[in-house]
Amino acid sequence: MANRVSLQDIAKASGMHVSTVSLALRDHPRLSEETRTRIKALAARLGYQANPLVSAWLRQVRKPEVAQAGVGLAFFLGLKASERVATEPYYRTLIEGARAEASALGYLTSEVNFGRDDEVRLLKAIAQLRYRGVRGVLLFDPAECLTPKVAQELEEGFAVVVMLRCGGGARFHRVGTDIGGNVALALQQLRETGRRRICFPVKPGRLDRVRKEALAAYLGLQQLWPVEEQVPLPAEEVENDPKLFIPWLRAQKADAVLSVDYLLHDYLLEAGYRIPADLGFAHLGVDARPALAGIVNRGEEVGRTAVFQLAGLIAANRFGRPAIPLNTLVPGIWREALEPPPAPAASVPETTPKNQTSGAGRRPSRRGQAASL
Repeated sequence: MANRVSLQDIAKASGMHVSTVSLALRDHPRLSEETRTRIKALAARLGYQANPLVSAWLRQVRKPEVAQAGVGLAFFLGLKASERVATEPYYRTLIEGARAEASALGYLTSEVNFGRDDEVRLLKAIAQLRYRGVRGVLLFDPAECLTPKVAQELEEGFAVVVMLRCGGGARFHRVGTDIGGNVALALQQLRETGRRRICFPVKPGRLDRVRKEALAAYLGLQQLWPVEEQVPLPAEEVENDPKLFIPWLRAQKADAVLSVDYLLHDYLLEAGYRIPADLGFAHLGVDARPALAGIVNRGEEVGRTAVFQLAGLIAANRFGRPAIPLNTLVPGIWREALEPPPAPAASVPETTPKNQTSGAGRRPSRRGQAASL
């Protein structure tokens, strides 16, 4: 049997060092594409075949349980996009989970906070990362303000994982919350308590991404129910106006509400509803709201999963824009209300209550609350 062609044979034939040959055959971005292509073509002509056992062993050696000292990750955090983004409790749990996982894996981390007008600063930060040899970037851009130019720079030679979503038209691996699965779980829990006419008071049209995904899941699941249990969507924007929401709710004869807006819970209490005695209520993001029943989105697990995925990309030398971006969704869990809501002023009245109009117009629209999903 002919001797197996080795890396040393390819190095001798190419005039390159054996380590350069190894990098080229692993398609390492440290080498130019021309060099990698030339060495791989030579290896093919010589009949080189990688030993799968040796390759597996080397992958394990290159992927230690704890990162080597000096190996770093960069967190690009879009926390300067708005005050709401900077103070959202769920976003903080995402970042805390990412920090904890990076520390557990032995990575040093540096953080860059950015907003809508920080393109130049981000480009400088990326140049510094290249100089320092930092190849892994965790990107958190909840307001989707990353520019295409910055995204393009990150696609060149970096392993990037996005938490939740990202602007800039970029195609990176993503880790987020399973909104569709969480809607299904919330509806299942409500129906198990005997609720049958479950409304989702969102008007179709120009919706944010969270509402679009939640609405799609709600409408799809509602088609599986008997026609008499299906609640039509509102024709008006009732979600932020109690003068519209309460009459619409009564007209639909709904016995439960699925929501992405915390204000609806307040509207119901002010209108005299006892929750859950009179009406079921489930919110799709109760992580920091113990008075509400609904879905805990487990932000810390989303952050940990994102860093774990990023570490895997680095260990496998998967840098640059992925051919097929992976979308990893972390499911939430159901939680009953941990503390009782305040008692309503009165029982549910037959007609529109007086206190319904007293609060109208005073509460600002809080569409951003859905972004915490």
